Amino acid sequence: MNHKKLFLITLIVALSISALIGIFVFLFGELGDLEAKLLVTTAAIGGFSLTGLCCAVDPDLKLGGIKIPQLGMIASVLGFLIAFVTIWEIIDPDDTWQLLIAMIVIAVTMAHMSLISLLRPKASYIETIRKVTIIFILLTSLCILFFVVIEFEGASFLYRVLGIFAILNVLGTISLPILNMVARDDHTRS
Repeated sequence: MNHKKLFLITLIVALSISALIGIFVFLFGELGDLEAKLLVTTAAIGGFSLTGLCCAVDPDLKLGGIKIPQLGMIASVLGFLIAFVTIWEIIDPDDTWQLLIAMIVIAVTMAHMSLISLLRPKASYIETIRKVTIIFILLTSLCILFFVVIEFEGASFLYRVLGIFAILNVLGTISLPILNMVARDDHTRS
């Protein structure tokens, strides 16, 4: 069995079990500390399953020689494990919060890049916009990681730079499929 298939089967089993636990908590739980931990664990399973699933769509995707989907799936699994030990206080949350946020950022970044890379450009300018968007996805993520790891609280200029990168990231992400449809329609008419 290949890694992608094993990952997807594990994902479905984990989601199913967590869904049952979540439903049970809402039906029969008293919503105390234990139930809250169960629900947050269920949310973590759902969130990291989503990032992992986005990465599993095209397992052969490479960017600069790096296999983005595998990195994203690994970050999703590690992120969930870190979330689990943090939620259940197996390790002091003060010792894991930075690593957890870093894994969330990496998993979301790889999922985002995987989905953007699925687009099949109908024009050369679309490919250019896609490459630029991927650069802004990376720059946004690197800035967030910098702020998390360094625990940076200084110069508002750097926060402004992060905001600009994030806006350009969102602009590219939203405009790419629209521009690709317009390019396809223009190509079909000519």
